[in-house]
Amino acid sequence: MRPYSALLALTKTVATIMRKIRVYIIIFASLFLSINGFSQDVSFLNADGFFSIGTQSNRTASISLSDLDQDGDLDALVANGRHWAEQNYLFYNDGKGGFKMAIPIGNILDASYAVKSADFNNDGFMDIAVANDNIDNKLFFGSSDNDFDKGISFGSISPSRNLEIADIDNDGDFDLILSNRKAENEICLNDGKGNFEKIISFGSQSDQTIQTKIIDINKDGFLDLITAERQTKNKVYLNDGKQNFSKKIEFGNEEDETRSIDVGDFDKDGYLDIVTGNLGSKNIIHFGDKEMTFDRTFEFKEDRMTSSIKVADLDKDGNLDIVEGNSEERNYVFMGRENGKFQEIGLREDLNDDTYNIEIGDLNSDGLLDIIESNSGSWNLYYRTQKK
Repeated sequence: MRPYSALLALTKTVATIMRKIRVYIIIFASLFLSINGFSQDVSFLNADGFFSIGTQSNRTASISLSDLDQDGDLDALVANGRHWAEQNYLFYNDGKGGFKMAIPIGNILDASYAVKSADFNNDGFMDIAVANDNIDNKLFFGSSDNDFDKGISFGSISPSRNLEIADIDNDGDFDLILSNRKAENEICLNDGKGNFEKIISFGSQSDQTIQTKIIDINKDGFLDLITAERQTKNKVYLNDGKQNFSKKIEFGNEEDETRSIDVGDFDKDGYLDIVTGNLGSKNIIHFGDKEMTFDRTFEFKEDRMTSSIKVADLDKDGNLDIVEGNSEERNYVFMGRENGKFQEIGLREDLNDDTYNIEIGDLNSDGLLDIIESNSGSWNLYYRTQKK
């Protein structure tokens, strides 16, 4: 055999051996990750921006999901503006997870932080509530026309940052809960006909509440309030059954700027835990216990600029996952595992959007929860969760 031919044969043999080694390494790595509970069995598909809710670059503060037209799928309510006047929109789901038709909400522009929906006057049509920054909050009553042009006001004119819907007084209708920054927070009680004249305040004028989570944290049958606070400790306001929230539990670090909270039983001990999304510091899980001190914590590894945090079981494995929406940096999903650890999965690496809010819902009715980003100054995107 000539020297050149021998060298060529040797090169091919070495290349074949190296390919086999790479295959074995990949197989071993996959088996190792699977055995240790860290195999990624879901993916999050955005189709290079094709999955978006509109193509406008508004100052979107949040998106909520609700079946406005009552056709069995989730529509998207988009709150735009924040401090500036912009148009809010209702995007209709086409039944397949596409949003190709939209209508304005209201006939004037608002500085809005949250838009949510429920049947407040019990007439069978879905209504829309809007929380605004230092202008009137608006309630638009639905009808067979679905125009949402004219609205009434509710609550006080305050720097409202979030809006929740719940039956706080257990009278069978939906009440409105406003989170106000540097103003008292408000519970606007529904009289059953969509009037909200009776208001219960909680918190103080100095609090900077960004979000309120409504849940029965102590499992006594009454809905409690958990607040995300800037520049002070977060708070749990316990409901005594008579809508008195004077009993208060503080938790977290006073120096953290908590922008978002969510709740779930991460360690499966029967007590609800609270996860905080913090701007400029580590996000933290505060574990609940019988005494409700929330002193035992789990800190994530890195400081993040988190504006929104959501809890859900995305892969349906029985462990709670966390979706992290960040300001001007990549967003992440933390997949919960049986050993109490998390597998970090980054969403689109090429994007560092200013994500103000994360929402979770099954957009395409495939049984898996999808992820929706509310991005200020860029397109609002969603990711379809897919089983591998």
